Amino acid sequence: MTTQKKLLEVNDLCIAFRSQDSVVTAVTGVSFSLHEGETLGIVGESGCGKSVTSLSIMRLLPLETSHIDGRIQFDGQDLLKLPIDEMQDIRGNRISMVFQEPMTSLNPVYTIGKQIDEAILLHRKMSAKEARALTLEVLKQVGIPRSEAIAKEYPHQLSGGMRQRVMIAMALACRPKLMIADEPTTALDVTIQAQILDLMRQLRQETGASIMLITHDLGVVAEMCERVLVMYAGQIVEEADVVSLFQEPKHPYTVGLMQSIPQLTKKVSRLVPIPGQVPPLTKMPPGCRFAPRCQHVMDVCMTENPQLQKVADGHSCRCWLYGKGGGLDGASDITRG
Repeated sequence: MTTQKKLLEVNDLCIAFRSQDSVVTAVTGVSFSLHEGETLGIVGESGCGKSVTSLSIMRLLPLETSHIDGRIQFDGQDLLKLPIDEMQDIRGNRISMVFQEPMTSLNPVYTIGKQIDEAILLHRKMSAKEARALTLEVLKQVGIPRSEAIAKEYPHQLSGGMRQRVMIAMALACRPKLMIADEPTTALDVTIQAQILDLMRQLRQETGASIMLITHDLGVVAEMCERVLVMYAGQIVEEADVVSLFQEPKHPYTVGLMQSIPQLTKKVSRLVPIPGQVPPLTKMPPGCRFAPRCQHVMDVCMTENPQLQKVADGHSCRCWLYGKGGGLDGASDITRG
């Protein structure tokens, strides 16, 4: 694990959404950190709270319907306490985000060049000519050929892979210290996906930026990340370095995710799915949130929600199988799966 200082610290983050007749909690007690120059993966099923967590860091959740508690410390500043104008200066400048769907994130009525120019002019003291020169430079940096011609085109004229490269170019234009990538390879074919991941890895090495990579694809996590958070139903259920997580997953949910991945090196007749469904946010079980789907469920799991606790060096898990003191209580067979 890196010894560099922490760039981002999230402590006891809770996110709730208000409707006309109820309040729904989407994220509960999430805490983690991200070091300078590190790539952190956040993995889990759809609806587990990954994207909501990233949007809370960017302060992009709707003020009218959302409520955020906790602390988000970025480079010495508590983002949740900053005035809106100061947060706008950080957003897109020191923290940038690559959204999941580039076609819906890019403005269809403006050219590619104009959209990147706008981000540069907003945050950096440059003339329009200097901004356009930087736009062409970052387009070339992300591997887009004919950058001058592409800058004059509209989003619908580009392929999915090219639009995603444009989003990464826009995110990098102001040289951010943190880049959040929300499912950056979704809906791309495997060849373009590999190119995008190689590009992100290369840019991290060149710029020194930290990356928070949000995905449901464990293959992407294995290839890109140094440390991983596994989320389930709005909570972190496991945290470890990427090698430990894949070699010895601790939480039954993580084990289930690993067992559901097809492997070329193993001949199996069928994949092993995780039974059941993710509980709805409005009807969370009283104990462990994974208990209704867990093959190792115990009586305590049905009534008490376990805490995230250290189970090995640099490895934490939220599971009663490991006991209140962090020692194994009959969980040795789980990690062999």
